[in-house]
Amino acid sequence: MSRAEAQDDRAGESALTAPDPGVAPDPGVVAGQGAVRSPSPLWSLGLFRSELLTTFRRWRTLALLAVLAAVPILVGIAVKIETGDGSSLGGGGGGGAGGPAFISQISNNGLFLVFTALAATLPFFLPMAIGVVAGDAIAGESSAGTLRYLLVAPAGRSRLLLTKYATVITFCLAATLVVAVSALAVGALLFPVGDLITISGTRITYAEGLGRALLIALVVAASLVGIAALGLFVSTLTGSGIAAMATTVGLLITVQILDQIPQLDALQPYFFSHYWLSFADVVREPVYWDDLVKNLGLQALYAAVFGSAAWARFTTKDITA
Repeated sequence: MSRAEAQDDRAGESALTAPDPGVAPDPGVVAGQGAVRSPSPLWSLGLFRSELLTTFRRWRTLALLAVLAAVPILVGIAVKIETGDGSSLGGGGGGGAGGPAFISQISNNGLFLVFTALAATLPFFLPMAIGVVAGDAIAGESSAGTLRYLLVAPAGRSRLLLTKYATVITFCLAATLVVAVSALAVGALLFPVGDLITISGTRITYAEGLGRALLIALVVAASLVGIAALGLFVSTLTGSGIAAMATTVGLLITVQILDQIPQLDALQPYFFSHYWLSFADVVREPVYWDDLVKNLGLQALYAAVFGSAAWARFTTKDITA
């Protein structure tokens, strides 16, 4: 969607609620201004729906989802070529909890491609996509000149910010499911499927394996709420969407690098990315919950801290665009 189209859409929405300056206000309208300033839940759902449509109609968003969907395809084709002569794929399928332990099992069961694809995209591709959408949430509206149109409508800054964050969270879930569904389809087409051998060495049914895959997708989506809140906070600090996106992605890369430095091991458990790959514990029997709970708790903490910071900044910010 172009800048001009975005302005027209936002202007059209605000025109529905803005008074005509050439017409005297009706007493009933004046008396009902309190109701305008306190929109109904149905109006809030309409705003959320509008934000979802605006976000998912953008070519940038569709391009990000297409790239994410392509990763499992490329991984699946690479593994198929590597094992096409009947040889096994190397990668240390022993005790590791990350991608290599999964990738060595893809040729035996295509369902492992779901776990491998999520492990491959979570460190960078998925959070980068979230950072782009979250960083553009407020700053993009400001740089396009549509933020004032949104605030003319009876939304209120707090309600608008919450709607923006809910839209980013929805994108987190959608992006994760795109990776998982693409990997599931490619895995079923290229490799055999059936009962699953867990990391612990026990066997579970294919149906239970699908349930584990869905649970992993939900855990991965929940693992991104921290970077989503951070990106939203950065988006309230600037009026440039590109600057906000670049800053969010830059912070992501910086934290990922710091998380690999042994001298910072005392600080690393507090980095939002530290427990991201703990989703592999879902493929154990029984499921190992300790790191999963730490990860979800850490994401909730980041969401609370940076969500509050974004609210404090946005509700006191002078809107000039």
